[in-house]
Amino acid sequence: MDKHIKLLKVFTNPTLPVTRGAELIAAMRNKNNGNLAKPDLPAFQKIRHQTTNFIILRNPSTENINELKRIYDFHPLHLEDIISTVQRPKIDEEDEYVFFVFHFPQFNPKTNKIFSIEVDFFLTENDLITVIDPGFMAMEEIFERITKNKNEREAYFAGGAGMLLYRILDNLVDSIFPLLDMFERTLEEIDTEVFSASPRDVTEHLSFLRRNVIFFQSLIKPELNSFARIEQSTHPFIDEELKDYLANITDHLKKIWDRLEDVIELSNNLSQTFESYLTFRTNETIKILTMFSVILLPLTLLSGIYGMNLAFLPFAQHPLALVYLSFIMATIILAMIAFFKYKKWI
Repeated sequence: MDKHIKLLKVFTNPTLPVTRGAELIAAMRNKNNGNLAKPDLPAFQKIRHQTTNFIILRNPSTENINELKRIYDFHPLHLEDIISTVQRPKIDEEDEYVFFVFHFPQFNPKTNKIFSIEVDFFLTENDLITVIDPGFMAMEEIFERITKNKNEREAYFAGGAGMLLYRILDNLVDSIFPLLDMFERTLEEIDTEVFSASPRDVTEHLSFLRRNVIFFQSLIKPELNSFARIEQSTHPFIDEELKDYLANITDHLKKIWDRLEDVIELSNNLSQTFESYLTFRTNETIKILTMFSVILLPLTLLSGIYGMNLAFLPFAQHPLALVYLSFIMATIILAMIAFFKYKKWI
């Protein structure tokens, strides 16, 4: 019996937690962001073109993992890796296959934060097996195009399983660029509101932006290391032609890294500018409050003395005492204001 048919039977076994043949339970949740996964995504799908098979597994169960081991003889550690939710990008080479772990950033508009989605690949001589979490729409769109469009399918499968892997990775990396555009637009918006919006809003927007960019960089850096390792690979499934194509993805990742560096640098400069502006505003406020305090000090002293009701105070019993004291106070105020202007403090 064909090994793919065996695998399909496992993923449609009625004893497993799936319904309607190979469909996942509708309440299955995406473990990365807590959103409900699409209820009509089957746990197992396969596309065959000529001699190449593209298999996609969504949130495989323990039974599914065991069947993968039985059919393909994948290493137990690699099978553990596809279950683990905390796994760094890496590439492991075995005699019969190559195992890839990649992370791709996704944006959650509800929390305004970047999170990562893991994609695992097993590359064999004729098969490409992909393990993803339900809800990774960039991957689902690729699979849908391959499924529904014959020309797309022929283009993706041309060159075998290795080139299929390249084209999928190329599309997934290209899907990152809109996030970079979003970062740059956000930076421009912050730049325009630095001198107009409230300090709290500017600080919050800058903090979210820098947090997202730093997290983004933490995903891209190990990816660059992984692709650098591919260029040194001697595995028969990664030939020189495939290396040349994958080097193109490396160039894209380097461009992404450079743009992230630019965003970080600009955000740091903008933060320094904002802090300088905020310090200037604070100093101006303190200066004005200090002037009020200095002006009120002699007035408070004068009113305090005359408030003691001592009979021998000058003008204390005079009928125009209030007028005289008001004139003296006004003179003091004008004199101090003139002194401040002379010193160019106001």
